[in-house]
Amino acid sequence: MTDSIPTRALDEIYSPHTLPGEQARWHSVVEHFTHIFHHKPQFVARAPGRLNLIGEHIDYVGYNVIPMAIEKDILMAAAFEPDSTPSLRCDLHNAITHFAHSTFECDMMDPHSIELVHFGNKRWANYFKVVLLGLQSVLPPEVRQNAHGTIKVLVDGTVPPESSLSSSAAMTTCSSIVILTALQALHVVPRKVIADVACHSERLVGVHSGGMDQAVSVFGQRDMALFVSFAPTLHVSLVELPLGNQYVFLVTNTMIKSDKKATAPERYNLRVVETRLAAAVLKRVLQTKSDIPIQFRDTLRSVSDTFWAGHTGEWDKILHEFDDVRHACHDLGLEAGHLQAMLNIVEHHIPRRGLSRQEVENLVGIHGDDFDHHFLKDFHIRASEFFLHARAFHVYSEALRVLQFHAVLQRAHADHAQGPPHFDPHRVARRLGAIMNASHESLCHDYDCSSPELNLVVHIARQHGSLGSRLTGAGWGGCAIHLVHRDQVSTLMDLFKELYYSIKFGYMTEHMLNDAMFLTAPGEGACVSIL
Repeated sequence: MTDSIPTRALDEIYSPHTLPGEQARWHSVVEHFTHIFHHKPQFVARAPGRLNLIGEHIDYVGYNVIPMAIEKDILMAAAFEPDSTPSLRCDLHNAITHFAHSTFECDMMDPHSIELVHFGNKRWANYFKVVLLGLQSVLPPEVRQNAHGTIKVLVDGTVPPESSLSSSAAMTTCSSIVILTALQALHVVPRKVIADVACHSERLVGVHSGGMDQAVSVFGQRDMALFVSFAPTLHVSLVELPLGNQYVFLVTNTMIKSDKKATAPERYNLRVVETRLAAAVLKRVLQTKSDIPIQFRDTLRSVSDTFWAGHTGEWDKILHEFDDVRHACHDLGLEAGHLQAMLNIVEHHIPRRGLSRQEVENLVGIHGDDFDHHFLKDFHIRASEFFLHARAFHVYSEALRVLQFHAVLQRAHADHAQGPPHFDPHRVARRLGAIMNASHESLCHDYDCSSPELNLVVHIARQHGSLGSRLTGAGWGGCAIHLVHRDQVSTLMDLFKELYYSIKFGYMTEHMLNDAMFLTAPGEGACVSIL
């Protein structure tokens, strides 16, 4: 993979099926920009949304995930006009009129010159502002010192907001590309750094993003899923999906908004805190530190990695005593064995029920203000009970499912190279589907991040031919993904319309239904097109 954001032509970005519509859309965006600013844009930046195949709510703990970029994306038509003013001015328009026109000025040498807006219909501009803040630490001083002029931007998106397809990550990624291109610094900042800046920038708008969404948006590649690992450093490798032409991924949007920012104290950020509390309990039980890998310190992964690094001499005894650990290690390797062993430890040492704050304080051995400082200073949460067993059990079991999913894909790739009778796409699809189903059950019951609507569309799909269905993204609404045979797609979409959309929302236009249900293949990652 090249180290810089690439320049792409449209036929390199989109599949033949979607290319004609996207050509018309890009032309419309350029015309709209010209109408607003009275001149054409100099370039168009693009960043896609993402669909996570397996590995939900474990990226911020440091475990691997397998997502893919999708063709739905954020476009930003832009132009930069340098001048002699002492500041950088941003003039932001959005094709969706609900998001109001926003202008602001900043000094790229002074982070305090950027102020976020927390209320109103200009709040969307915060995505651009936090990226400006994030880039200040990675851009060379000479670039920041010469950042004088106006960046003009028109935003257009096909990633539904608050749908768990990572429109926010696409926004921060695309904003990064616009700013770097405008300041002639796109070649200065590697793609890994852009993904990292986009991730940390999103945290400034109130959500503890783990890094998966931004990595996929940056590194996505057509026809390929991605195996993303975060430790010891971010690493992205391409993974083929050897399903032939028979099986496809169908996405259904429940149309229930999954607003991670607004609900973070009771949902997303609370889950982050619960996993860290579970890590603290295990750290105390195992009498170990939790500093490997260092960037995921005090997480469930760091407790596991640090513990096993210091107990290599006991591994043979553990393999001899525990059949499930031995089988996991034999089938999938040492990391899988460690994960299975951690599941056993969670089962034995963390109570299954919900715990009061006092009970959690007793388990971690930290009380009162010290507890607040240690666990809550970075997160505003609201909770009367903490479900540490369930959250830890999901994290370790989901990390194990990622390894299982990856192993099936690798074996299928090897079999595909040999051809029939070694390769059987139906068998591959059934195995992947079973893992996806298990993931949804864990997300529903252990991580408690599903919703009645998500559970309903998953149930409809499974009852009518889907081999694997699960929520994708943060959950609590948003989208579900289904692995289905191509011949069943039309029937299944009709059933979704009859049994979910018509009952839940009444009449929906063909355009609305096409936005709510769509097939998707792995898409191209972030890029820029110079006009």
